[in-house]
Amino acid sequence: MDAMGSPAGPPGDRSEQLIGALIPPALQRPPPAAPLIPALPPGLALPIGADATSVLLDMARLDASGRFSARRLLRALDWPPGHRVDAVVIGDAVVVTSSATGRQSVGSRGELAVPAAARALAGIGDDGQVVLAALLDHGVLVAHAQAVVTRLLLEHYTELADEQHHDR
Repeated sequence: MDAMGSPAGPPGDRSEQLIGALIPPALQRPPPAAPLIPALPPGLALPIGADATSVLLDMARLDASGRFSARRLLRALDWPPGHRVDAVVIGDAVVVTSSATGRQSVGSRGELAVPAAARALAGIGDDGQVVLAALLDHGVLVAHAQAVVTRLLLEHYTELADEQHHDR
């Protein structure tokens, strides 16, 4: 034994041995469950030919955390602070639906967060400008990148100009 009370071995010998009683057995774990993908309510359809009074529009700017405030639309949808919602991307829109088991909730100041992945998939850029449509008959809030709505309006104006040109 050396001065520290350790067993003496050849100089430089630092071999270590594992003590089997101190090593726990390997755990058998089931594979992780597939992530749940939020589903839209059955029968959800965009309001083709819907009454204009059942659709409310607004614009908002996302903050650095991807949140926007839409108190007027959330009140119209009857989504108070703490109300659970889910957000899914359909095409170039983020569709937010009420869900008792929703992954997100309306914030205390009437704000909603759009997950970064949803923003990227829907083409909501760094400027964070969104056009919001509350579809009251469906209980749905739809967020579009401003560029999408701008493109749709320009296409509409082009069609109007073409019609006006043909009428002359």
